[in-house]
Amino acid sequence: MGRALWNVALEQRVYLWEQRGYTLRSAEQCKHLTAARADLEWMGAFPAQAGQQILRNLDRAYDNFWNPEHPAAFPARKKRGHRLSLPFPGQAVDVRKLNRKWAEVRIPKLGWLRFRLSRAIGVTIRNATVSRDGNGWHISFGVHTGRKPDAPNGKPACGVDFGVAAPRSCPPRPNHASCHRP
Repeated sequence: MGRALWNVALEQRVYLWEQRGYTLRSAEQCKHLTAARADLEWMGAFPAQAGQQILRNLDRAYDNFWNPEHPAAFPARKKRGHRLSLPFPGQAVDVRKLNRKWAEVRIPKLGWLRFRLSRAIGVTIRNATVSRDGNGWHISFGVHTGRKPDAPNGKPACGVDFGVAAPRSCPPRPNHASCHRP
């Protein structure tokens, strides 16, 4: 459903730009989303907060496309085999710890879902994303740590996943750029 919403919203934006030269933003599309939820049964079953977050993500994709300091390609349509994910704002989810290894998260329209607590959350949750890959379903939380960003050092950017407790190294293989689990 998230993929369908992304693709329809993208088509709507492209059509309005080509026909009228009008730029549509997420605030206006959220109004259309509310009307669609009343008319379409499958859309009514979709969590409203997730739909709104998808439209905000589309706004961010457009902003990155037009920003010369943040070069990005034009927002692409999502194919059926694309990674399934549902984003939720932090105020839409509630987390409670069950014991040392397990916790539950309340997701709108889905209820309480149990997950393995790989590390303590302990701070304000800004957003949550439920996703599915070849290994199963996962949930990730964006949290506010209160730490101010470091000053730029002039070196190339590098992403860090704070959820990784210990990095895993792989032996180099000839003519192979990435590492796969055995």
